[in-house]
Amino acid sequence: MSEATDGCSVFTNGSCWLKADFHLHTKADKEFTYEGKDDTFVSEYIAKLKEQKIGVGIITNHNKFDKGEYKALKRKASKAEILLLPGVELSVGDGANGIHTLVIFSKQWLEGGDYINQFLTAAFAGKVPSQYEQENGRSGDDLIGTIRKLDDYHKDYFLVFAHVEQQSGLWHGLNGGRIKELAENEDFKQRTLGFQKVRTNDLRRKVKDWLKDWYPAELEGSDNKSIDGIGTKIEGTWLKIGDFTFEAIKYALADWDHRVKEQEPSNYQHSHIKSISFEGGILGGQQVEFSPELNSLIGIRGSGKSSIIEVIRYLLGIPFGDKTIDEKYKNELVKHTLGSGGKATIEVLDKHGQRYSISRILNDPPEVFVDGELQTGIAIRKTIIHKPIYFGQKDLSSTGEGFEKDLIEKLLGDRLTTIRRRISDQKIIISEQCDKLKNLGDIEEKIKEHGDKKGDAEFQLKIFQDNGIEDKLQTQTNFNADDRKIKKIIDDVKAYEGDLTDVVNQYEDELKNHSLYQSKQNKTFFDTFFLIYQFELEAFDDIKAELGKIRERLVELQDKSMEFFDLKTQQLDQFAQMRRALETDLKANGKQLNLEEFPRLQRTIENAEQLLASLTKESEKTTSIRSNLIQGLSTLNCLWHEEYQLIQDELEQINQKHTALQISGEYRGDKEAFLSYFQSVFKGSGTRKDRLKYLIDTYANFTDIYQNLNNEKSLPKDFEQHFTDNLKELLSWQVPNKFTIKYRNKELQQHSLGQRASALILFVLSQKENDLVMIDQPEDDLDNQTIYEDVIKLVRELKPKTQFIFATHNANFPVLGDSEQIHACKYAEEFSDNTGIQQEISIKSGSIDSPIIQQEIVNIMEGGEDAFNKRKEIYQIWKPQNS
Repeated sequence: MSEATDGCSVFTNGSCWLKADFHLHTKADKEFTYEGKDDTFVSEYIAKLKEQKIGVGIITNHNKFDKGEYKALKRKASKAEILLLPGVELSVGDGANGIHTLVIFSKQWLEGGDYINQFLTAAFAGKVPSQYEQENGRSGDDLIGTIRKLDDYHKDYFLVFAHVEQQSGLWHGLNGGRIKELAENEDFKQRTLGFQKVRTNDLRRKVKDWLKDWYPAELEGSDNKSIDGIGTKIEGTWLKIGDFTFEAIKYALADWDHRVKEQEPSNYQHSHIKSISFEGGILGGQQVEFSPELNSLIGIRGSGKSSIIEVIRYLLGIPFGDKTIDEKYKNELVKHTLGSGGKATIEVLDKHGQRYSISRILNDPPEVFVDGELQTGIAIRKTIIHKPIYFGQKDLSSTGEGFEKDLIEKLLGDRLTTIRRRISDQKIIISEQCDKLKNLGDIEEKIKEHGDKKGDAEFQLKIFQDNGIEDKLQTQTNFNADDRKIKKIIDDVKAYEGDLTDVVNQYEDELKNHSLYQSKQNKTFFDTFFLIYQFELEAFDDIKAELGKIRERLVELQDKSMEFFDLKTQQLDQFAQMRRALETDLKANGKQLNLEEFPRLQRTIENAEQLLASLTKESEKTTSIRSNLIQGLSTLNCLWHEEYQLIQDELEQINQKHTALQISGEYRGDKEAFLSYFQSVFKGSGTRKDRLKYLIDTYANFTDIYQNLNNEKSLPKDFEQHFTDNLKELLSWQVPNKFTIKYRNKELQQHSLGQRASALILFVLSQKENDLVMIDQPEDDLDNQTIYEDVIKLVRELKPKTQFIFATHNANFPVLGDSEQIHACKYAEEFSDNTGIQQEISIKSGSIDSPIIQQEIVNIMEGGEDAFNKRKEIYQIWKPQNS
């Protein structure tokens, strides 16, 4: 399970900035005034630190250390989540007036005794406490002698020189020659980590000139003479630390360029993930907290680092690139991590400080919540996490065919979403036009088919006409025609009534619900607006009323048609007698005619005429549809070009930020992909490859080929038919743009694997537009020198404005990158009598300052403490040879 630093909430999300006061006095100091009760001093003191938002304080009384008082203050401060370190303001016997030096001690000085007071007794040998426990007391040693005496205890400490510009300060108390001499002393430089209360720029420049290439942090301290003086009359110092330890403070001062600020740091301006929690699966019940800056997931292979990275990618809905390595493995990893029905939730802060929760159950879409309320329609990778970018294992070093396009897709993120949605909509229009054309292509056949039926029926009917049958059965013929017309009228009215009913049902509720709207901002306007809208509602009610009348008339028509049915029924016996008489006459004259065929032939001719009229109208639409298709294709081509231009604009901005690596594009430049697709569609058509290649070399895309088919007389006989059969697919297919990546003016493919990976990771990081960068094993194919000299230095520069989440085996990332949050992952299998083997990923979390995490780094990434110490010993042996 995750472990925090001693339960302290300050470092839940790793290292953070805390205000520090390096020069505090207490009641134990003779210069300190306190008129309150002794039993409330500690509470009042800590309350004042809290009020002044001081997270780190150093107790530095004049030549005095009160162990009992310090322990009481430290206990109370710990409960308030404030670190207090022991120290003294030592008056060193150097210079004309003595040099006030703040000595800050590690906890070793109070383990097994009080070695601080032992040191003070030795420093003021020959004097009693009453003679030196005050501001003007001077020790018997100079600065170098004091350092040696402190070193004799073999316990850690560091020095900060108090109020350096004042009479008893280092800069004022010593001349330039003496300061230059101190700057040449390695022990002095190693132990001195700060100058307090620097105020004069001219003097600062002079001192820096004396010290040459060495200069420690500039720090602040209250130098208070009462509780009310805590945190007042000082400029301020903020430290970035990740644990409440002496070592964390010491390291922050040693790396003061990155870890010390004189002004309170502003809030993070980039969106970032706060945490991810899991329900079910091998991480079930755990919550992993993230820093807004550098997060390192460490562990041996198979320890679960990639699981966390891939689940975050899954939650954010970041798509794989076309050239992603092991896409199936990564998807399976998400399934294995979450388990059936498993759920993960990330807490996110956007760049405005708005908090979101994004949850996703395995195989379900992600859901976004704000203040516990489900929100729909929010673009996760734009509105919430701004332009997150992800590279899985080997994704950066895999630079095979199509990698360039894949990289550009990742860099551009969702910036092409709008234009691609328009392209997709236009493709649908093209598809519909193609379907209409295909349907119209069958019309000529249908016209011929029904024309033939009509002609055949007319030929057969002529036999009846020649024998006078038509005239003799004219009454029956007329009745049948009337019957068909009545049925057609009723069917059309039914269809009209049905369609009108659908329209009314579709819009009735929506139109009437609009009237319920009440504007909070523009009530007067909407009162007038709805007066006009009321006329629309009244018109709609009129339509409903007319619909009722239509239904009434339909019933009347149906009833009336029954009268005709009765009338026709009355004639049936007469019609039958007439047919019998005709058949008798025909037989008498030796003629064989089936009179039942006569009405059937009449119906056939009538139906054929109706269909031919309808088909002829449809045929007349072909020209219009083909014209619409050409116009639609022109629009689609314009959209494709607009998409390319957007990409080009982005590439220009990207290229301006990185001179060594450049990306160039060629519109519709991927002719190989064009040919490959052409061949796949025309496989088995008998069209030779050289003819397809000729068309590709001659025309820009399938639209051009389609518009010029009539000009290509040398194409195979069946080519046009095959093209027409696949028209929808061909005309909607985009010839891919071609992109080329060059590194140092040479195509990336021509560089070594390591050079390619190095160039690409530096290129990706230097964009400075991605609020979140996630890379699984960024060190793959990179040498350690490149990692430190280029990658780590760039990450350290970018991390205040970019959240990084790296899964890594390389200690350079968490250690030299000064990782704000580290998660040490371990994959465990435990046997249970009830359920068999239980799989779980356990996680220890903390910053680089955490002793627990430091030990994990040594164990996981350095092969254990023995291996680490052995390498350290070997490097020390090598050092003289390299000097």
